[in-house]
Amino acid sequence: MDITEISDRMELEKLVTDYATAVDTKNFKEFNHLFTKDAHIDYTAVGGISGDLEEIIKYLETALDPFPNYQHLISNISLTINGNSATGKVMCFNPMQAKDDQVFFLGMWYNDTYKKINDQWFISSRVEESSWAHNVPSFINTKPKK
Repeated sequence: MDITEISDRMELEKLVTDYATAVDTKNFKEFNHLFTKDAHIDYTAVGGISGDLEEIIKYLETALDPFPNYQHLISNISLTINGNSATGKVMCFNPMQAKDDQVFFLGMWYNDTYKKINDQWFISSRVEESSWAHNVPSFINTKPKK
């Protein structure tokens, strides 16, 4: 592994961490600095929508209102880098609290593609893949769509 690949890996790990921080702080406008302008994001595996960057930001600005507290804990960041493009699979453990104080848990992966533009990495595609769910309120559909 050369110094460029080490640097790219560290930058990509920071990118996926910055994504989790943006979601957990409800700073969805930060997505404009994390995703390519033509990014496709698919949250349907855990009951959300699929769309472009603008649609996803608008969706998230209200979709998480029923949840006063949540965290996106990421790990097992598996990356394949090929020049200015890369793919990744990122594990996410997502505890959430509903307004009635019910706490539930989601396990998922993010299946990503990344692009390096002007020496900066961006997420160009993110597709959630559901792994497991525990204690999920009935108003949330976490069954993967076929």
